[in-house]
Amino acid sequence: MKFKPELPGAVLPAEVLEQDYAQAKNMDGLHLGEQCLFFRRFSGTSYLPYGQIVRAWLRQEEVKARMCCATANFDQFYVVLSCADGRERRGRVVNKDGGQRCLDHIAACNPEVKIGYVKPGEA
Repeated sequence: MKFKPELPGAVLPAEVLEQDYAQAKNMDGLHLGEQCLFFRRFSGTSYLPYGQIVRAWLRQEEVKARMCCATANFDQFYVVLSCADGRERRGRVVNKDGGQRCLDHIAACNPEVKIGYVKPGEA
């Protein structure tokens, strides 16, 4: 499998990534390894070392779907990561409990990470 770094300066050896990915927990759109967080994409798998994450939080988005006979509301959950390069990245999780498990794992792997959303200007 080919791995692509999310941050250009965070390149890790392929054998380390393969071993970490092989034992990673699958959380739907995210895979939680011991050293990195992996994002499954159509173009391959990218990775983000936990040390590059500054803040993490859970985002819930409501989706209104029109169906043949009615409309339905669905909630989608994302783990959002503010990274050392100043950009945000996000990965989809199945539900709120899965998202909380992701946040707990990120905090355990990098105690420096701030957990929870902060409005811009309040940091």
